[in-house]
Amino acid sequence: MIRLQGVHKAFGANRVLRGVDLEIPEGETLTIIGGSGTGKSVTLKLMVGLLRPDHGRIWVDDTETTFLNEDKLFEEQKKFGFLFQGAALFDSLTVAENILFGVRNLRPELLANARGVVEQKLGFVGLKPEVALLKPAELSGGMKKRVGLARAIAHEPKYILYDEPTTGLDPIMSDVINELILSLQERLKVTSIVVTHDMKSTYKVSNRIAMLHEGRIVAEGTPREIQSSENPLVKQFITGSSQGPIQMAVRHA
Repeated sequence: MIRLQGVHKAFGANRVLRGVDLEIPEGETLTIIGGSGTGKSVTLKLMVGLLRPDHGRIWVDDTETTFLNEDKLFEEQKKFGFLFQGAALFDSLTVAENILFGVRNLRPELLANARGVVEQKLGFVGLKPEVALLKPAELSGGMKKRVGLARAIAHEPKYILYDEPTTGLDPIMSDVINELILSLQERLKVTSIVVTHDMKSTYKVSNRIAMLHEGRIVAEGTPREIQSSENPLVKQFITGSSQGPIQMAVRHA
């Protein structure tokens, strides 16, 4: 389980999170939704320890990670795989080298069968072994996402964090990524936390959905419960309406 209790995070005067309470049980796929700038990606980075909270507490399994020193935090970070928005591949490395990048630091014992690791993980994300020799510049957007996902699972993590996994993809490739999220949860028995604006993806991959607004979780529930919610914040967001309590700046000509 991952648990956040009363978590606050600010960057200067910008108070991004203002008391987030959230639990993600083992084996669940939780999707965090909310408007741009509401702190969804910040929440992921706090979970994995890339950021530290200003206030509040965070647990990974039975270990509170809030105040761990760097060495002990690193041991907890080995439990995580992270698919960054845009895949964040290293342009100068081959696909194989990208996939093995995290393994070298997190699970170096797996390098004894490096080729097997690369081919297996490429297979998990629906790519052929020969892709291993290519550079990121030779890949389509969908292939880059899949290679990023292969890298995220290469060290066999317990938790996978997805930051906007379908952004920039066409509808068909977006659904390919959705199917991969579902497949990996079933195949690897991982716990997944997804951040996305894509409501079609949200409904497809989620066991549970949590909505962030103004730095707090304002609604939680199954996809069906969120779809039928009477909360005006939820209703406005999932329908994509400009009319409602969520006010966005409008540019006038």
